[in-house]
Amino acid sequence: MTETVLPTPARLSPVRDDQAWPFPIISGGRSHVRLRVWPTKDSEGPLVIATDLMLGAGLVNDAESLCRAVVREFGKDAVVVRHFPAWTMLAIDGEDTFHRLTLNAQDTANWHPCTREVLDLLGPSALGFPGDIPPVSAEVGAAAVAPQSAQMARVLAALLQLNENRVIERRPDGYPTRHGPVTERDLPPFSHLQLGTEALRRLTSFLGEANVNAFETTAGSKRDKKLGKIVETLQEQTWELTRLADEMLAEERERERPAS
Repeated sequence: MTETVLPTPARLSPVRDDQAWPFPIISGGRSHVRLRVWPTKDSEGPLVIATDLMLGAGLVNDAESLCRAVVREFGKDAVVVRHFPAWTMLAIDGEDTFHRLTLNAQDTANWHPCTREVLDLLGPSALGFPGDIPPVSAEVGAAAVAPQSAQMARVLAALLQLNENRVIERRPDGYPTRHGPVTERDLPPFSHLQLGTEALRRLTSFLGEANVNAFETTAGSKRDKKLGKIVETLQEQTWELTRLADEMLAEERERERPAS
């Protein structure tokens, strides 16, 4: 298959970098990709690279939906590139794989391999920064674990789904008359609090590992102390939430106890 030449970016760093960019898919739900955008020198539209971090149905099944969403937001001249990172099962020969996506007259996505000149020029900003690289497994043949950036993108994607609403009822003319949550609210009160508390506890631990004094400066030292206090407060509040959950569980068990 003939390789396609990508437009030359006007700068090396992207003007936009979304860890979990949501876009609607044909099934009626949403999927998410890591989206990076560069202005170009020799094209009317920007260069848009969508990295498939496996946050939904994926960019094989949802290629058409991705193209339409990018055109809506960035214009009809946007150059859409699909990126499968080296650590994913869709990468070819274990290397980062890039395809330019275009829609044909039947509104079906066609994919074309990309030449390497522009991708090599962009370097880490296209292929991934150090935090995007998966850790090397100590066990030979063990499955690669997605890096921190992918895991956090998945967390963000899930949180977006928890908080977003969608139109669930329209008038015949299409005007929305009723909204509802994207995800079904099926958790009982105790589980709602317990699971939310556990997620907060783990995120607190993750935040506590942030290096806010990389250059060992006075200002960095102050940030480090402030972060420590914030983490300590979050930990205390997590314990308070745990106590609330324990109270709810005890009350529930008391109500289920047969009357003597």
